[in-house]
Amino acid sequence: MDLRTLFLVLLVTLGLLGLFALKAPGPGGGSSAPEIVGIEFPEEIEANGEEVIGYVAFRDPDGDIVEARFEVVEATLFEPFRFDPEVQGVREGKFPFAVFAVLPQDVTLRVVLVDAQGNESEPVEFRFRVVGELRPPPGGGILPLPPPQP
Repeated sequence: MDLRTLFLVLLVTLGLLGLFALKAPGPGGGSSAPEIVGIEFPEEIEANGEEVIGYVAFRDPDGDIVEARFEVVEATLFEPFRFDPEVQGVREGKFPFAVFAVLPQDVTLRVVLVDAQGNESEPVEFRFRVVGELRPPPGGGILPLPPPQP
Protein backbone atom coordinates (compact mmCIF):
# COMPACT_ATOMS: atom_id res chain seq x y z
CA MET A 1 0.00 0.00 0.00
CA ASP A 2 1.50 3.29 -1.03
CA LEU A 3 1.43 6.44 1.09
CA ARG A 4 -1.39 8.02 -0.92
CA THR A 5 -3.71 5.00 -0.47
CA LEU A 6 -2.90 4.81 3.25
CA PHE A 7 -3.74 8.50 3.62
CA LEU A 8 -7.12 8.03 1.83
CA VAL A 9 -8.01 5.00 4.00
CA LEU A 10 -7.10 6.97 7.12
CA LEU A 11 -9.15 9.97 5.98
CA VAL A 12 -12.23 7.84 5.21
CA THR A 13 -11.90 6.00 8.53
CA LEU A 14 -11.66 9.24 10.51
CA GLY A 15 -14.60 10.68 8.57
CA LEU A 16 -16.75 7.66 9.39
CA LEU A 17 -15.72 7.80 13.05
CA GLY A 18 -16.62 11.50 13.15
CA LEU A 19 -20.01 10.79 11.58
CA PHE A 20 -20.65 8.02 14.10
CA ALA A 21 -19.69 10.33 16.99
CA LEU A 22 -22.24 12.90 15.82
CA LYS A 23 -25.03 10.30 15.68
CA ALA A 24 -24.10 8.23 18.74
CA PRO A 25 -26.22 8.72 21.85
CA GLY A 26 -24.70 10.71 24.66
CA PRO A 27 -24.71 9.92 28.38
CA GLY A 28 -28.45 10.64 28.69
CA GLY A 29 -29.33 8.13 25.99
CA GLY A 30 -29.40 10.58 23.07
CA SER A 31 -32.88 11.91 23.66
CA SER A 32 -34.22 15.10 25.15
CA ALA A 33 -35.19 15.26 28.82
CA PRO A 34 -38.82 15.95 29.65
CA GLU A 35 -39.78 19.38 30.97
CA ILE A 36 -42.32 20.27 33.65
CA VAL A 37 -44.24 23.31 32.41
CA GLY A 38 -46.42 23.76 35.49
CA ILE A 39 -48.26 22.14 38.38
CA GLU A 40 -51.91 22.76 39.19
CA PHE A 41 -52.83 22.00 42.79
CA PRO A 42 -54.84 23.83 45.47
CA GLU A 43 -52.97 25.81 48.13
CA GLU A 44 -55.05 24.08 50.83
CA ILE A 45 -56.65 20.67 51.18
CA GLU A 46 -58.71 19.16 53.99
CA ALA A 47 -57.20 16.62 56.40
CA ASN A 48 -60.07 14.22 55.81
CA GLY A 49 -58.41 11.39 53.85
CA GLU A 50 -60.24 12.25 50.61
CA GLU A 51 -58.21 12.37 47.40
CA VAL A 52 -57.55 15.76 45.85
CA ILE A 53 -56.64 15.80 42.16
CA GLY A 54 -53.83 17.92 40.73
CA TYR A 55 -52.20 18.12 37.30
CA VAL A 56 -48.63 18.17 35.98
CA ALA A 57 -48.27 20.03 32.66
CA PHE A 58 -45.29 18.82 30.62
CA ARG A 59 -43.38 18.91 27.35
CA ASP A 60 -41.35 15.97 26.05
CA PRO A 61 -40.00 16.09 22.50
CA ASP A 62 -39.59 12.30 22.48
CA GLY A 63 -43.01 11.52 23.98
CA ASP A 64 -41.57 8.77 26.17
CA ILE A 65 -42.20 9.73 29.83
CA VAL A 66 -42.40 6.55 31.91
CA GLU A 67 -42.37 7.85 35.50
CA ALA A 68 -43.56 10.77 37.59
CA ARG A 69 -41.73 10.91 40.93
CA PHE A 70 -43.04 12.94 43.88
CA GLU A 71 -40.38 13.39 46.56
CA VAL A 72 -41.12 14.84 50.00
CA VAL A 73 -39.09 17.97 50.70
CA GLU A 74 -40.94 19.01 53.85
CA ALA A 75 -43.85 17.47 55.76
CA THR A 76 -44.78 16.10 59.16
CA LEU A 77 -46.15 12.79 57.92
CA PHE A 78 -46.31 12.26 54.17
CA GLU A 79 -44.98 9.43 51.98
CA PRO A 80 -43.19 9.94 48.64
CA PHE A 81 -44.78 8.24 45.65
CA ARG A 82 -44.19 7.48 41.97
CA PHE A 83 -46.24 6.16 39.09
CA ASP A 84 -46.37 5.77 35.32
CA PRO A 85 -48.49 8.71 34.08
CA GLU A 86 -49.37 6.71 30.93
CA VAL A 87 -48.53 9.48 28.47
CA GLN A 88 -46.36 7.45 26.05
CA GLY A 89 -46.50 9.10 22.64
CA VAL A 90 -47.68 12.45 24.03
CA ARG A 91 -45.24 15.33 23.47
CA GLU A 92 -47.13 18.05 25.31
CA GLY A 93 -50.04 17.92 27.72
CA LYS A 94 -50.93 17.27 31.32
CA PHE A 95 -51.70 14.26 33.48
CA PRO A 96 -53.50 13.93 36.82
CA PHE A 97 -52.16 12.87 40.20
CA ALA A 98 -53.98 12.35 43.49
CA VAL A 99 -52.95 13.35 47.02
CA PHE A 100 -54.68 12.83 50.35
CA ALA A 101 -53.80 13.52 53.98
CA VAL A 102 -55.30 12.91 57.42
CA LEU A 103 -52.92 15.09 59.43
CA PRO A 104 -52.89 18.91 59.38
CA GLN A 105 -49.44 20.01 58.15
CA ASP A 106 -47.51 22.02 55.59
CA VAL A 107 -46.26 19.90 52.70
CA THR A 108 -43.64 20.63 50.04
CA LEU A 109 -43.26 18.10 47.24
CA ARG A 110 -40.65 17.94 44.46
CA VAL A 111 -41.76 16.50 41.11
CA VAL A 112 -39.38 14.89 38.60
CA LEU A 113 -40.34 13.30 35.28
CA VAL A 114 -38.26 10.43 33.88
CA ASP A 115 -38.26 9.22 30.27
CA ALA A 116 -37.56 5.78 28.81
CA GLN A 117 -33.82 6.53 28.45
CA GLY A 118 -33.52 7.64 32.09
CA ASN A 119 -33.36 11.36 31.31
CA GLU A 120 -34.83 13.40 34.18
CA SER A 121 -36.60 16.74 34.04
CA GLU A 122 -35.46 19.63 36.16
CA PRO A 123 -37.23 19.21 39.52
CA VAL A 124 -40.17 21.48 40.29
CA GLU A 125 -41.43 22.01 43.84
CA PHE A 126 -44.91 22.94 45.00
CA ARG A 127 -46.43 23.53 48.44
CA PHE A 128 -49.80 23.10 50.02
CA ARG A 129 -51.29 23.25 53.48
CA VAL A 130 -53.38 20.45 54.94
CA VAL A 131 -56.03 22.00 57.20
CA GLY A 132 -58.68 20.67 59.56
CA GLU A 133 -58.93 18.80 62.81
CA LEU A 134 -57.02 15.65 63.59
CA ARG A 135 -59.69 12.94 63.37
CA PRO A 136 -59.49 9.18 63.73
CA PRO A 137 -60.11 7.25 60.52
CA PRO A 138 -63.68 6.05 59.82
CA GLY A 139 -64.55 3.09 62.01
CA GLY A 140 -62.13 4.11 64.77
CA GLY A 141 -58.49 3.23 65.02
CA ILE A 142 -55.34 5.01 66.01
CA LEU A 143 -53.64 7.64 63.92
CA PRO A 144 -49.84 7.65 63.97
CA LEU A 145 -48.34 10.58 65.79
CA PRO A 146 -45.80 12.78 64.04
CA PRO A 147 -42.19 12.39 65.15
CA PRO A 148 -41.11 14.66 68.03
CA GLN A 149 -39.67 18.00 67.00
CA PRO A 150 -36.01 18.54 67.98
